[in-house]
Amino acid sequence: MHTAWTVLAQLLPALAQEPGAPVDSIPPDSVTITAPAPLVSAAWVDWDALRGDLETQDTARTRKRTRAVEYSGFYQARLKVHRILSWSMIPLFIGSYVTGDQILKHRNDPPEWATRLHKPFAIATGSVFAVNTVTGLWNLWDSRKNPTGQTKRTVHSLLFIAATAGFTYAGTSLARDAVNRDDRNRFHRQMALASMGVSVVSWGMMVFLK
Repeated sequence: MHTAWTVLAQLLPALAQEPGAPVDSIPPDSVTITAPAPLVSAAWVDWDALRGDLETQDTARTRKRTRAVEYSGFYQARLKVHRILSWSMIPLFIGSYVTGDQILKHRNDPPEWATRLHKPFAIATGSVFAVNTVTGLWNLWDSRKNPTGQTKRTVHSLLFIAATAGFTYAGTSLARDAVNRDDRNRFHRQMALASMGVSVVSWGMMVFLK
């Protein structure tokens, strides 16, 4: 009887386990659990691991979705015309300056070639600026959603508008007053040269600044 109770006492714990539960036959003292090395401990700091983790977080935080900006064929055509005409400014400026300088130096008897060519140079310059103002502002509006180079395009347009206003003033009221007044003649020249300088700065921004 005592033997039967002993056997029953040994079987009860086994029967109390869940069905199908594996029986751990390995003594607990023989199992070794290896934990991952901490990044920071009392004795040392794994700076490389910490730096890599921070860089990964920063990259994920600062990554932005880039938006593609598409331009129409008409935009490209206007840009081509704008660029071609902008290069024509240089010879027109030179012609206007040379002819105007001769007229100013020989006020009483200017050379015939200077008198004959100065006005066509001025008209051609005004025409170039009128076309480039329209094409430039049109393209500036079409590229408003493109953040790349937006500041440069805006400054270029503002300078170009200022130069256009200066040429318009120099070629209209100042040109009429300069016919019989030396002071207005010299002011006409100063205004034209200032407008040329602003134009060259505006043009150089687009050519040399990438």
